[in-house]
Amino acid sequence: MDNRSKDFVFVPFCLMAQAFQAQGLVKYEWKGTIKPFLELLIENEINIVQMPCAESTFKNNLVRQPMGIKKYDTKEFNAHCEQLAYDVANQIETICRNGYRVLAIMGIEQSPSCCVNYIYTNKGMEKRMGLFMEKLYSKIKEYKIPIIGINRKHIRKSLEELKSVIEKNANS
Repeated sequence: MDNRSKDFVFVPFCLMAQAFQAQGLVKYEWKGTIKPFLELLIENEINIVQMPCAESTFKNNLVRQPMGIKKYDTKEFNAHCEQLAYDVANQIETICRNGYRVLAIMGIEQSPSCCVNYIYTNKGMEKRMGLFMEKLYSKIKEYKIPIIGINRKHIRKSLEELKSVIEKNANS
């Protein structure tokens, strides 16, 4: 008997490895992983797929200063995000085509690459997706997979959103 879970959640790279965040951004209680999300996924026997970090894999730059979306919104970086989004979209398509379920895709709010709802700009908060996330969404929108933004300042709200998605799918 095959007892594997057929449910998946795609997470941003820095959810599992905060060392990949730009310098000075890891200010909350979790130094390595953002534990509440991983604990919830593990508790519910959900497969976790770590998406690549667009910012650190661009020019292989792990140690970098935070930069806004305007600095990343270049032809080269957008092409890099496009390739990464293509690869992740292919994984999602393969999973779905083989009878498994992608319950959610998670991003990190305020990230120039992975934000889902809000990004900080020099003009304040702006409602928009990050460069990688908008490219990924355009490739997988027909699957109607919820995309959840992790807001590190309001972690409970993001966690409740993920719990709701898990509970909804547990009954289907």
